[in-house]
Amino acid sequence: MCEEIHGFSSPGEYNRFVKYIKKQVSSKIAEEIDSDPNYSKGEIYGGRWFKDVETNEIWRLIEPDIPFKGLWEKVEI
Repeated sequence: MCEEIHGFSSPGEYNRFVKYIKKQVSSKIAEEIDSDPNYSKGEIYGGRWFKDVETNEIWRLIEPDIPFKGLWEKVEI
């Protein structure tokens, strides 16, 4: 889908990224799926999970919660 993001630089950047992901879902390029509540890479739980329809890769989006700046990363299963 795209490169990993380890910290959004601003709330605006995060909001633009969410709009981008929503567009990917509405275009059927990606689909939102249920997350695994036990997945805790980096001791970070939760987030919204998305599957790239073409590659079947799973990605997760974690909303910023200051001082944590958020995250977009590939899920390692």
